[in-house]
Amino acid sequence: MKHITHLSVLCLLLISCQNSTDNSPSLIAPFGEQPSISTNVSGEIQVVFGNKESIYYSSSEDQGKSFSQPSLVAKLEGLVLGHSSGPSIVSTATSTVITAPDTLGNLYAWTRSNDMQTWSGPFQINDVEKSAGESLSDITATPDGNLYSVWIDTRLLEENNHKEHSASTSETHTALPAPKIEEDLDEMTPIGITKGELYKQIGNVPQNARLSFHADDEGNLYWVLFDQNKTVLKAENFEEYKKFRERNGGKVKQKGKIYLSSSADEGKTWSKSRQIYRSPDGSVCECCKPSIISDNDGTITIMFRNNVNGSRDLYFTSSVDGGETFSMSEKLGIGTWKINGCPMDGGDLIADSRGALNTIWQRKGNIFMCNPSASEVKIGSGRSPSFSANDQKTYVAFSRGGDIMSTSADNSFPIKVGTGSSPKVIALKNGAIYFWVDSDGINFKKVL
Repeated sequence: MKHITHLSVLCLLLISCQNSTDNSPSLIAPFGEQPSISTNVSGEIQVVFGNKESIYYSSSEDQGKSFSQPSLVAKLEGLVLGHSSGPSIVSTATSTVITAPDTLGNLYAWTRSNDMQTWSGPFQINDVEKSAGESLSDITATPDGNLYSVWIDTRLLEENNHKEHSASTSETHTALPAPKIEEDLDEMTPIGITKGELYKQIGNVPQNARLSFHADDEGNLYWVLFDQNKTVLKAENFEEYKKFRERNGGKVKQKGKIYLSSSADEGKTWSKSRQIYRSPDGSVCECCKPSIISDNDGTITIMFRNNVNGSRDLYFTSSVDGGETFSMSEKLGIGTWKINGCPMDGGDLIADSRGALNTIWQRKGNIFMCNPSASEVKIGSGRSPSFSANDQKTYVAFSRGGDIMSTSADNSFPIKVGTGSSPKVIALKNGAIYFWVDSDGINFKKVL
């Protein structure tokens, strides 16, 4: 018989204490992408996410100690997932509503009353067929139960002059050498370094090459160099570029506008959509998800990444009359980001109990928080930020490489909470819950 020494007992006690306070991540589901989080009036935490062409729902009635077995909301042929595209969720006093886009460019809603267990839908939100072509949208509810959905709209607003242009350029001309392109090597790229720094890494960049970026299925960005005829000269990963072209085919990039539609019957019918904003340069940043929230007084605020004179900065606009009129759009932050490409990073916004607006977003690979009436505050390096607040603290989640980072507005030292992508956070009465996706599925971790 083995004797247990005092040292062994002490070690066992220490291990027991460590296990009792262990706060390792738990799984909501062993599959899924693009989680969206909400709470209802009873404080239930609700999670919606996608998997292939299915939409799933899970909830927690014990402040995030455990979540229900995910249940199927609906199957949507061509469900778009990735790059911030996917289902969104919001609750009113009487119902929960989920929205999601498809590959045809349409946006749909499903609704469930609080006293029901089954979902009804789909109900199409965009009134012009295939006009939500970027598959980037968000939804909110005002205290009176009205719903508002915002998206990047790609409908054509005027006839183009393609035929006229083709006729005017159909004559034969003697080919002239292309003039040398003057480039700003200090211009930031979507991967967080300047064009000059990237060119040093590439080496032997052909003269007059056009720099562009594309993404793989997981959102990783790769550079590619074209000539004036859009022939590939060099590519960081040519196989991924071929896959990108196969996914996108011959799609013509339409000009993105910010559009809004509302529903007064729990998402079953939607108003005629209308344009809220159109960039003076023709298009907002097409690949960055817009956000929309309502405060306790029913003021609606929309945030989006604009594209003006080559700068892709965050802007916001608000409505105090139920979306009938919106204020002039205002830029957030004191800096600007001139980039030749889309950051694929839309940011997040919240309103506190007094209606004060706060925003979080990325610029040049750094995360900033910004109250429109105050200066921006740098949180740290990273992307894809999410934040939420209670009466004591504002909790922040963001990605840094493959790590999920956690911090708060009053703590400038982020800590790692997991590994993966698609970070989300929601504040509780005490503490918060962080969510993210990795190869194991949908993760969550409660912190105090």
